[in-house]
Amino acid sequence: MPTWIRSRRRLRGAVMVEYALLLVAVGIPAIAGLSTGGLGMYKQYVRARNAMLSPIP
Repeated sequence: MPTWIRSRRRLRGAVMVEYALLLVAVGIPAIAGLSTGGLGMYKQYVRARNAMLSPIP
């Protein structure tokens, strides 16, 4: 097998590893941010719902 074919295969593997690392580096903070923001929005929703459903204004 010619060496340029072997080197391209290695390069393709290295690029796949790089993409995987990028996905992890972006994905974990995104999930953490969405989780934290979602919890904050849920708390605000519960407060607003309780205020609307309370019998005394």
